[in-house]
Amino acid sequence: MTHRPLPFILLASSFILLTGCGYQHNGSFDGASSGQSAYKWSSLYREDISTVAIPIFANKDFRRGVEFNLTSAVIKQLEAHSPYRVAPRDRADTILEGEIVSIGLSTLSRDTRVAIPQEQLYLVTINFRWKDLRSGRILLERRNYQQTAPFYGTLGEGEPTGSQSAVERLALGIVQEMQADW
Repeated sequence: MTHRPLPFILLASSFILLTGCGYQHNGSFDGASSGQSAYKWSSLYREDISTVAIPIFANKDFRRGVEFNLTSAVIKQLEAHSPYRVAPRDRADTILEGEIVSIGLSTLSRDTRVAIPQEQLYLVTINFRWKDLRSGRILLERRNYQQTAPFYGTLGEGEPTGSQSAVERLALGIVQEMQADW
């Protein structure tokens, strides 16, 4: 009796499984005779909107300057990851307004010998609203939307590093929330 190595058996069984698998289309294919595809490609973002006004976010926390960094990061993420353009309020289709509710800092781990914080977490909580200026309808509203970012004081990273990282993550999250409903 010969023993075949386990890799050969796995390779042979996966080959048998793969040769039996194939793509199958159920239902009718309406565009087959005309050469058109029955699948529709569309944007993840709303196609009825082209411009967004983004005023500086309000800030209810005592840490100043974060509102400017957040507004700038949202503008950059919107222009980089969406089809929308930023425009002044009087020429925009929509407006994205927000406020920083709170900014928190917590220690995740400490150096056991000297009790210096090693890993810290920067937490930003915001409220924001995306409103259609043409109709007055609220397109999106999020309350207590949060983002965190770790930073390491013992590696020379300070609170500004955590703040910037949290703001960039938060801005990307806001832009992703602006995607069209499925």
